Amino acid sequence: MRFRVSQELRQPVGTEFTIELRHRSLFLDDDATLADLRGNADLLRTDRGLLAMVRATAQIRSTCSRCLAPTKSPIEIDFKEEFIPLIDPVSGKHITPAEAEDGFVIDARLMLDLGESLRQYALISSPIKPLCQPDCAGLCSTCGANLNGSRCSCPPQTGGRWQALAALNAKDHEGS
Repeated sequence: MRFRVSQELRQPVGTEFTIELRHRSLFLDDDATLADLRGNADLLRTDRGLLAMVRATAQIRSTCSRCLAPTKSPIEIDFKEEFIPLIDPVSGKHITPAEAEDGFVIDARLMLDLGESLRQYALISSPIKPLCQPDCAGLCSTCGANLNGSRCSCPPQTGGRWQALAALNAKDHEGS
């Protein structure tokens, strides 16, 4: 999501602009994609660059953390970040990297790229363990069958650390 901001950077400090955000798909990481992004970026000219105040809604497409089925989760993205240009828009003089180090930058062609900031804030806003449905049963630990559709044919497992409790339960049933 790149926008040319050469004219905006030549305006006096305090000038405000609005950019409409609409994007179909944005890659977030190996497992998630941001889809159907809609919102606004209000830009405020500061003494160093542009302050972007972004409010947007989108869908995160990922996989269920229990059954690995595709899932969609609605999210809201809301952040403020200052973007510092790498060159002065009036003089063309390069700005030292130390001045632009603490925030996002506007490249040498005066293009504002909101993609990385949107990606970072979308990841922060996304669910930690996305689920396809609130009561997802997950996968069988033995055969790997999806337990949401039907039960698998594996026998119930009572072994290891639960074996002592299973023996107590069996004694209890024998005595009644």
